[in-house]
Amino acid sequence: MKAIIIFIRCILYIIVCTLSRADVKPQHYTVDVSLDNKASNVNLIGIHHSDSLTECSAMCGELCACFGFNSQLKKCRVHQSCDSSDMTINETGWRNFYPDVRYLPKSCMEILQTDPSVKEKDGIYSINIGGQKKISYCDMTIDGGGWTVIQKRQDGSTDFFKTWADYKKGFGDPSKNYWFGNDAIHYLTKTNQELRVELLSFADEKAYALYSAFQVGNESSKYLLTVSEYNGTAGDSLGRNDGKKFSTWDQDNDRSSNNCAVGYHGAWWYNKCSYSNLNGQYVGSALSANKYPTWWHWKSLEALKGTAMLIRPKN
Repeated sequence: MKAIIIFIRCILYIIVCTLSRADVKPQHYTVDVSLDNKASNVNLIGIHHSDSLTECSAMCGELCACFGFNSQLKKCRVHQSCDSSDMTINETGWRNFYPDVRYLPKSCMEILQTDPSVKEKDGIYSINIGGQKKISYCDMTIDGGGWTVIQKRQDGSTDFFKTWADYKKGFGDPSKNYWFGNDAIHYLTKTNQELRVELLSFADEKAYALYSAFQVGNESSKYLLTVSEYNGTAGDSLGRNDGKKFSTWDQDNDRSSNNCAVGYHGAWWYNKCSYSNLNGQYVGSALSANKYPTWWHWKSLEALKGTAMLIRPKN
């Protein structure tokens, strides 16, 4: 009987140890030795106690872009975004790491295809954009899912009246309001993509516009827009922007004598200027003006409560 009890205790011990280790899921990562002995509070998600590098790497979740580990202090610093120019605080013992993007999927559709269990689980995921980790909101529900959300607005907490450099890189919080970044959008649309625009009015009415062909050029083309083959319930307020360049308040590339980005308080593929203005000034009610987020063929100049632009590979 004593031997049986000892045996059962051993089994239980093994199970407990296995479960405790299961909570720590190490990721693939690479070290940046140029950042040794440096730390930063810029874009810091949190500082945690960590007994090992493996445990620290496991804390680098979906929102993590890099992490620092100090084996002497047994501390782990997790960052939402990383820029070596921001790592200015010298503190002995820190070594900084980046998740290895080679192991990341390249789109929300690839995530869905490799892991069908995420179907209908909308949220924030990490993808590999040209060798860089990029945080994206993935819609895994609409029309089968697999959509990479490149624009999202639901309130006025994020200012969209930003510079060319901001729109090039991307900005905002993917869970609320953000622009994915023109370079990243260009990278994703090198292959044939479809675009779906989701619209929500302040009366909580919904409409959508689906374009079977969508592509954005590189920066040297001024992120030239190619869009066609409309279908949907919102009306075609983007088709006339086909072949137009992207404009911001500090880089005017439209065909108007005035700066449409300034007049429309936004950034878009303006012509003279546009029937759509999804990056316009957010207001908390259905006011009417072309400087607000609008979609002419659905609500004319009435400000919209919510907008989203979603892309996925075209079958």
